Amino acid sequence: MQKVFTQDQVLLNLGAANAEDVFRAVADRAQDLGIASADGAYQGLLEREREVATGLMDGYAIPHTKCSAVNRAAMFYVRTAAPLTWQTMDDRPVQHLFVLMAPDANGGEEHLKLLSALATCLLEDEFKSAVATAATAENVVSLVLEHIEKECE
Repeated sequence: MQKVFTQDQVLLNLGAANAEDVFRAVADRAQDLGIASADGAYQGLLEREREVATGLMDGYAIPHTKCSAVNRAAMFYVRTAAPLTWQTMDDRPVQHLFVLMAPDANGGEEHLKLLSALATCLLEDEFKSAVATAATAENVVSLVLEHIEKECE
């Protein structure tokens, strides 16, 4: 799990005006880290979001993609500098995004397991509050990994 989510995959206070800005920043970082090609990951995220909105409640969303542009499963956390308009279950803007990427081949099971564990964690108000107020990338990673690993046991 430590390879799937690292401090380099946390973007705090991202200046973004919309989903496209978030997806571009994450895709570019994924390419820098050797996780995916930027353009392919960006397109994969856009296409998935167009199919079904990924907004949840309380300012959170879980955009995700499974595509050939991705080399290995990865998760990113993005906290935007300002809330973004997003289609959500409670019609509230989004400021906290967990972005998941998985390769087409051999990535499905890990991707679904991670998505399920993360969705369960996001039902807990304590978890959401702790993530929203975590001051550093290191804090975000340790908090998220601790909770997700409990869910995956």
